[in-house]
Amino acid sequence: MPDSGLLYKEWRQNKVALVITILVFILGNPLSILNMYLIYQGCVTGKENWVGPCVFSVDYLNSTFISVFWIWGVVLAVSQLGIERSKGYFDFTLSLPYSRGQIFKAKFLTGGMVIVIPQLIGYVLSVLLILFLKPDQAVYFHNYSLGMIIVSMLAYSLVMAGGTLTGNIFAQLLVSFTVAISPFLLISLPAINIEILLGVSIDFIHGPVPKWVQYLVPIIYIDSKWVEDSPHYLVIPAIMTIIFYIIGYISFVKLSNERNGYFFLWKPLDRPVQVIVIIIGIMGFGYFGFAATESFVGYIFGMAAGAVIGFLISYFAIYKKTKHL
Repeated sequence: MPDSGLLYKEWRQNKVALVITILVFILGNPLSILNMYLIYQGCVTGKENWVGPCVFSVDYLNSTFISVFWIWGVVLAVSQLGIERSKGYFDFTLSLPYSRGQIFKAKFLTGGMVIVIPQLIGYVLSVLLILFLKPDQAVYFHNYSLGMIIVSMLAYSLVMAGGTLTGNIFAQLLVSFTVAISPFLLISLPAINIEILLGVSIDFIHGPVPKWVQYLVPIIYIDSKWVEDSPHYLVIPAIMTIIFYIIGYISFVKLSNERNGYFFLWKPLDRPVQVIVIIIGIMGFGYFGFAATESFVGYIFGMAAGAVIGFLISYFAIYKKTKHL
């Protein structure tokens, strides 16, 4: 258990973000149900303007306030690492008489409690509200409400891990987004380019794949359609959350903070990542060039443009130091 002094420091330093997040998590779910109830009441009072019967349905397949709860996991992680580092407060944090491991655990425990406990409170309030309002049906209410806790923790742990590897907010968000779509970048994009170059069809791109495979891509959970599948699939983001926590913990403990403002805290990552960015730029723009012109000439021009753009983006992002806010 982290020292109470560290937990208090996290609370004081990120109080605004924490309070807003707590309020959103507690009120978001009940407000979603109240919004559906008001829509139903609007149908009842103005029935002549509606098509079909008026049914009070708590349907979580439609857009709800809690569908964007994952954003607050991102906000918390950026506040606790990216903003603290960019404002120059991180040196003070590391100068406190605590180990790096204790500091990271305190940060993660603070964020985890703020994500999990208020959402559970909001869930209980929503259950009571449903019992009081007595809707005709509640579609995916329990699966979605409890599943969003896991999805929010996945977003939080992913961006926290990104923050332990990087030296500024932009780098933290970019690395996190890249990891979120990494299966596409590492598997699908190269396969598409092989198809173009060799003129062959690779079955796993176009053919059926097991449904669980798509849930290995973290960004897939932004779309609420995951709630329609088996709740057992939520084991995957739960495991990924643990993996990102371990990566973040090890990185926070092992990496120094001497490269404040640079893209990566660990300098040996600079060149390999730049090469990877250029390669991805070549493959990505090559594919778009081929798709736009349906010719190999367009593919070549796209690859050339991708090489230049990839080099420029990687050079200015990785090797240029950003100043403290």
